[in-house]
Amino acid sequence: MGLKRARLSAVALGVAIGFLKGGWMLALCLSVMHGSAGKELVALWTGFYPGVDETMKGAFMAAAWGFLCGFFGGLILGWIYNLCLCCCNRSHCNCCKTSCDTCNPVIVEKK
Repeated sequence: MGLKRARLSAVALGVAIGFLKGGWMLALCLSVMHGSAGKELVALWTGFYPGVDETMKGAFMAAAWGFLCGFFGGLILGWIYNLCLCCCNRSHCNCCKTSCDTCNPVIVEKK
């Protein structure tokens, strides 16, 4: 009896994380526009992301930058996950040539 491991779609993970980060950055910029919390963080973003400021245009620029950073971060995360999964599940994928005891979980069957 073996464990079945599922591969991730790196692009779908990137899109999902991109939307989450972009939405979060947009919401925080809109919150700052209305005088709520987050002013220090948005001020930090203005030096890091071009076009981000405390205006409506800056909020949408923050959302775009958030989506891009989240997308590429999720893409890389999904790729690394699938690479590790491939190395741990060598029976169907030939990407690793060595065996790894930590990747092969021991399943104890009850009698």
